[in-house]
Amino acid sequence: MGESTRPGTADLAAARIAVLGPVRNREALDAATRVLAEAGFGVELVESLSPRDAVGFDLILHDPDPAPEALSIEDVHIGRLHIDGARKRVFVDHLPVPMSAREYALLRELAAHPDVVFSRADLLRSVWGSTWRTEGSVTEYIRRLRILLEPTGIGECIATRKGFGYSFDPEPAMADG
Repeated sequence: MGESTRPGTADLAAARIAVLGPVRNREALDAATRVLAEAGFGVELVESLSPRDAVGFDLILHDPDPAPEALSIEDVHIGRLHIDGARKRVFVDHLPVPMSAREYALLRELAAHPDVVFSRADLLRSVWGSTWRTEGSVTEYIRRLRILLEPTGIGECIATRKGFGYSFDPEPAMADG
């Protein structure tokens, strides 16, 4: 495994931590998994059986994921939509559209690749940097983005491709507002 770019995390990148025992510590294990995933590690939580048949979990850490493409500083311009990569801001018709960092990253990922269909799992990897969240997280953030962008007419750009995922349809952004 490659060396970590974060100070003090090189040993963690190659670690395999086995946590055995009753399931009653599952919440603490889930919390630890979230913290490690947010730190950029690929994290797997796998149910295992101990030699005495006690249910436990193996928490497996992988090298930190490279920075997601959604964090690029390149601007995205599509008609009335401007995503400023350096300032991490979104503008429609030159007016700012306030949004969270995650909403920004999701919109940027979709808009940077018009008409490309992303599955929920694809978006979890590219925007969240891991797959520890559920696909429902993607659905919720898509809903939030549509609500934020609806008054501008750009919300219609976020298309659901039933059975496949989501894509960015540039046509509504090209229309006059």
